Amino acid sequence: MNKTAYGRRGVSADHPLAVLAGIEVLESGGNAFDAAIAISSVLSVVHPFSGGLGGDGFLMAIAGDRIIAYNGSGRSPSGFDPEEYISKKPIRGSLTVTIPGLVEMWGYINDNHGRKDLGDLLRRSIALADNGFHADRMLASAVSRYRGELEAFDGWRRLYGGLRMGDLVRNRELGNILRRISSRGWDEFYYGRLSEEIASELERQGVGVSLDDLLDHEGFEVEPLKLDLGSRVLYELPPNSQGLSTLQMISAIHELGIDKLEFSDPRRIDSWIEPLKAIYSFRDNNLGDPEYMSIDVARYARYSSINPGEAVGHIETRGGDTTFFVVDDGENLVGFIQSLYYPFGSGIVAKGMVLQNRGAGFSQKKSIPNSPSPRKRPLHTLSILMIVEDDWRSIYMIGCAGGDYRPQIHARIYENIFVYNMDLGEAVNAPRFIFTDISRASRVYIEEGLTDYSPSSGAEVVRGPRYGSTGLVNIAKRDMAKSYTVFAPDPRGAAVSIAV
Repeated sequence: MNKTAYGRRGVSADHPLAVLAGIEVLESGGNAFDAAIAISSVLSVVHPFSGGLGGDGFLMAIAGDRIIAYNGSGRSPSGFDPEEYISKKPIRGSLTVTIPGLVEMWGYINDNHGRKDLGDLLRRSIALADNGFHADRMLASAVSRYRGELEAFDGWRRLYGGLRMGDLVRNRELGNILRRISSRGWDEFYYGRLSEEIASELERQGVGVSLDDLLDHEGFEVEPLKLDLGSRVLYELPPNSQGLSTLQMISAIHELGIDKLEFSDPRRIDSWIEPLKAIYSFRDNNLGDPEYMSIDVARYARYSSINPGEAVGHIETRGGDTTFFVVDDGENLVGFIQSLYYPFGSGIVAKGMVLQNRGAGFSQKKSIPNSPSPRKRPLHTLSILMIVEDDWRSIYMIGCAGGDYRPQIHARIYENIFVYNMDLGEAVNAPRFIFTDISRASRVYIEEGLTDYSPSSGAEVVRGPRYGSTGLVNIAKRDMAKSYTVFAPDPRGAAVSIAV
């Protein structure tokens, strides 16, 4: 199904209520940055499994002739115990919680690029949290799938444990947090009485957090990584994001001649096994908190710049739950991604918000940039791909849910548009393949309708429907000559695009 929308302004996001909130802001005189805060806050309420106030966010935007990129990720708390983490290998619970950065990123956006008062932008999300909304298929499915892992967490069980599709969901504690941010400013979350309450509640649940961890949190603007392909220039987020891996994969498409293969040629799949091992190994061994890195990542944007021999042992790739949206006001084009990492993050709930488990992104190894440590940012799966074509005649903003698979999903979308000449609707609808395990025994998930693939490499093949297993994509393409933007949502989820 093609749900592409065309217009000078518009939104593509993973829930219709979030899209509606963004359109309302645009129609009432707000810009794309204002709309992004409204959309983000509504998604935090209606899709609490995929992002929220207890999680992180990243931004990539065009504002006039300027590229803006922002890292809104938080560090591990000061009481984090790396030895206990390595010993227990947790994926949920207190050891996985990191300081949430999303609300601070709202503040950065509002203070530096917005027009409207923060209270106006949070109005709809407050109403939804207080008065309720009906759970959609995506929320109900996440609850059903992960209930067994999460029902041990009392706060999560009270909020979501019995939820079914169509149920009315209220979260007045979350509404209260949003109301306090609305009336007192975003810094209430980090510096005000609310920060003391959050720190106290997290400490009570075993998180090694102090008030200073919240007081000291600060996101920062970043210089995007760049891959120049002649008529196209690609931009991605730098570490601690894994955005570099996206550029390396797209570079490999051209360097290895994968772009010469037909869309339905099964050799496309086999061609990726060794490059993916090299790219993910490079990521795991070299990327992490930039304060702990020794390499100049700008030198490694091409696949040919890395050593394939670095790929050794088991490379773990995991999905994750995220929500990406894109909004254009005719002047500013904003790509925005937020996440708790795993669906419902750590499982720990404080003041009605679910805390992320981004600490589970630390490696189990010592003496590498992503080794676990207190007050350190883990390697982050969140990234955003922006493509500028034909000397700024066209601008693409691409993002998705997908966790560790995100660079592969970005590469699939890039191939569909620029190798196989699909329009945006076709590019997101087309069946995808994703390697879900990159090791000596690789595993590839192939969506129905793609190809009759029989691996020559010995890879394990998993076939399945086109429903959320290979990421959820939202794309916008601004056509500068025609002065409109095309928005395309992924039919695999609940995404909607509206343009005006």
